[in-house]
Amino acid sequence: MDASLLQSWFAQPHAWVGALALVSFWTAVLARKGSRSHRYAGRLFLLAMLAILLTALPLTVATWLRGQTIWAVFLAYLVILVGINCLNAWRAIRYRADFPGYANMGFRAGAVVLGLAGLAVVAVGLKHGAPILIAFGAIGPLAAWQSLKLAQRGPSDRQWWLRSHFGAMIGNGVATHIAFFQIGLARLFADLGFDLIINIAWLAPLLVGAIAGYLLDRRFSPNRALQ
Repeated sequence: MDASLLQSWFAQPHAWVGALALVSFWTAVLARKGSRSHRYAGRLFLLAMLAILLTALPLTVATWLRGQTIWAVFLAYLVILVGINCLNAWRAIRYRADFPGYANMGFRAGAVVLGLAGLAVVAVGLKHGAPILIAFGAIGPLAAWQSLKLAQRGPSDRQWWLRSHFGAMIGNGVATHIAFFQIGLARLFADLGFDLIINIAWLAPLLVGAIAGYLLDRRFSPNRALQ
């Protein structure tokens, strides 16, 4: 299997569906929540993210074949992270009136896989002194712990599905903006230096996403226990 061939086949489609994901993400964010525009844009975003995952797999293989083992492992982890987020975002809506159906064995297994993958990336980051790997790898076990705790304790109020949904969608939005900033910053601010651009492109969306998630979680925090 030729790495350059995989790159030439899948890089351009990956970029195009990435642009579609970015546009549909902000369309859903700016639309009135629950409106037809919001629902359609959200569905389009998830479909675009699915296409991103399908094109990212051969690009990850191409990275491995080029001998960039650490980067390939990290990309594989991102595929797992985004894939589980996409699934959970959709399932939170699908099973919003059926928490046991949402937090089934598949949900728990996905959390375990994500947690183990994240710990592996953290270990690689510590070994090679890569703060980006450590920061993003830590998302895996943290998300796994939160998911397993939710599955074990059950929902505390009727809006559990909403918090699960926007939490997963924020995670996917962070991934979309990372890819966009890596390309845009590199072209617009090349004089900043490669290392600084990489750190900004990866860590800035992560920070903004964490703040947005915290604020939304506070806004939709349970006001009363389930009856």
